[in-house]
Amino acid sequence: MMDIADTLDGLDLFKDFAYPELKLIARYLSREARKQGEVIFSEGDPGTYMLILVDGRLSIFKGGESGNHLLSHEGRGRMVGEMALLDHERRSASCMADTDCTVLILSADEMARMAAENPLLAYRFMFRLARLLSRRLRKTSGMLVEYLVT
Repeated sequence: MMDIADTLDGLDLFKDFAYPELKLIARYLSREARKQGEVIFSEGDPGTYMLILVDGRLSIFKGGESGNHLLSHEGRGRMVGEMALLDHERRSASCMADTDCTVLILSADEMARMAAENPLLAYRFMFRLARLLSRRLRKTSGMLVEYLVT
């Protein structure tokens, strides 16, 4: 099985980190397998972790008056659930495995441990995460404007 640091190497979220830093970050992550059709988390669940998809494909859904609405399909290297890790709010959407998947899990407790043990590394990780979230928000805002104009 590939080392977690080797898995992180080359993923967009970790592109600004040197390999020895990836080895440190890897100590705070766990690797888990998920089966096709498995619900990873449901809208409204407590947000106690984020995940990074190593292999496979996930779907993100949001409930509404007319049922579930597909928000996105996520592939290798994508982060899922990071908003709840940052704001400690309940899940804003549901996540399901479209295929058998391998994920890396960063729990809120492990994030706090990283911040206590390696504050600069944790800061850089969180800053990188914030930049990626900002990029997603800009893209979503652009899509919303296009939707409202048409």
